[in-house]
Amino acid sequence: MKRTRVLLAVSLASMMFVAACSGGNDGSGNGNGGSGANGTGNGEETANQEGGNAPSTEPLTISMALMAGSKTPDSWAEKTLEEELAKTMGRKVDVKPVFLPDWSELNTKINLLMSAKDTRPGILWTGDTKEFTKWVDAGIAQDLTPSLQKYGKEIINYYSKDTLFYHWDKSGKMFRIPGDVPEASYMTTILRKDWLDKLGLQVPKTLDEYVNVLRAFANNDPDGNGKKDTFGLSGDNYYRSLAPFFYAYGLDVENFVKQPDGSIQFGALDPKVKTVLALLADLYKEGVLDPRMTTSANNDDTKVNDIYASGKVGSFYRWVDYFNPGNSVAMSFKKLNPQGEYISVDPIQGPDGFSSDLPDPRIGWCYLIVTDAAKTEDAVQVLNTMATPEVFKLVTFGREGEHYKMENGIFTPTIQPEEGSKLGLGNFGWYIQRKDAANIKNTPEVTAMFEQKLATSQPMRDKIVVFKAIDRPEWDRYSADVKKARDELFWGIITGKTPIDAFDGFAKTYEKLGGKKIDEEAAGLFDKEQAERAEYDKWYEANITPYK
Repeated sequence: MKRTRVLLAVSLASMMFVAACSGGNDGSGNGNGGSGANGTGNGEETANQEGGNAPSTEPLTISMALMAGSKTPDSWAEKTLEEELAKTMGRKVDVKPVFLPDWSELNTKINLLMSAKDTRPGILWTGDTKEFTKWVDAGIAQDLTPSLQKYGKEIINYYSKDTLFYHWDKSGKMFRIPGDVPEASYMTTILRKDWLDKLGLQVPKTLDEYVNVLRAFANNDPDGNGKKDTFGLSGDNYYRSLAPFFYAYGLDVENFVKQPDGSIQFGALDPKVKTVLALLADLYKEGVLDPRMTTSANNDDTKVNDIYASGKVGSFYRWVDYFNPGNSVAMSFKKLNPQGEYISVDPIQGPDGFSSDLPDPRIGWCYLIVTDAAKTEDAVQVLNTMATPEVFKLVTFGREGEHYKMENGIFTPTIQPEEGSKLGLGNFGWYIQRKDAANIKNTPEVTAMFEQKLATSQPMRDKIVVFKAIDRPEWDRYSADVKKARDELFWGIITGKTPIDAFDGFAKTYEKLGGKKIDEEAAGLFDKEQAERAEYDKWYEANITPYK
């Protein structure tokens, strides 16, 4: 599942794209929606409609770097997209896909593509590369603001104000837009409803109630086979699987967290973490926690999905997508456990009444750049057309009645996956990937669940610090050692290999491993970001709100 690459921190932050940038102007972009600073782009200059001139009818050729899907050339999806673009733009459009290789070779390919104007795609799909600022400085990345105002209504209405902030440049321009932004929260607390009913238990609301339910699931033979072979909780070896415990206390051990006095602190240092670790250690010792979740060998989605489907675990903090009837894991569970039923419940409340689901930071884990090899207005019209629900559904799922059917709000493909690959369905994935009702793979109930989680994940979103800056040299230098020390200590305590009081020395270990420099950098970036946010709010109200 793709989202295994998306944690609370900015996804793909570990991917460093080394690209040789050419050109050399003041990096101001085109500033008027015209051609890039270093070239004239494709076709004729798009006319300024506000000035009364007719839009261009010259054929348009636009190259696009693509990473998703089966990467099928000359596909049905490509031709269908060209037809839809021609209808919208009133001109013939030729889409030239530039298929990117697998992840291991991606850096090299992007390096080659971006090294010269005649090889750069008009629209570049990429991750959170530190080379981005070099592209801006070299005039390779174009300012999209004027074109978004004229032609990007679908885009600026789809993405939230917060999401666009993380892609906004402090110069007052926007050189990139998000590609794929996860839902506000895409994980949830999951419980076996049939086990609750069999054991006469109510849906838990508080942490104490949740712990009692987990203990009952592990000890009271909920599957009725006369054996002690069930667990209360399982999941992968990421802290997200333990969110019902940490988040009940308002803790996040992977990120910086805002403190009541306005300062920020690396979340793993909070003294309350010791309380949570002690509780988890007790549950592990009692056999309530599945021991498989304590080893990094259990970071493979396939393994956790198999555990889920087996029906031997009462609770997970796992994907909302499991509640789609067509989800393969849900189908496997139902096949193995015909009478079994998992339900999603509200986030667990801690001793002080705090509760939250795991929030996504609302940053695109990938983004799109219009390079100087394309006209900005042309490219934005292409992207805006792709962002419409109708076109998104076409290139993602195919045509209703021909490639899929909808019955009672349930999406069912009528073709095999292999045929979908040949048709190129999904090739344009991660290009303004809609997560609303246009994602018809989700049932209306699941779509509503995702929408509800904007509210249930907000409490931790308000606490977690999301850094806008791509460059964090001190964090990059020291974080690997810090995280290694944290993980060895925390999982050691949970599994009983390390005494709970060992936590008391973690703050000194953190400082010894570069924590002071990490903290100073984080505080500086946080202050800078707060100032930028004030400027952005003014810019947004002047440059985006009137055009929505």
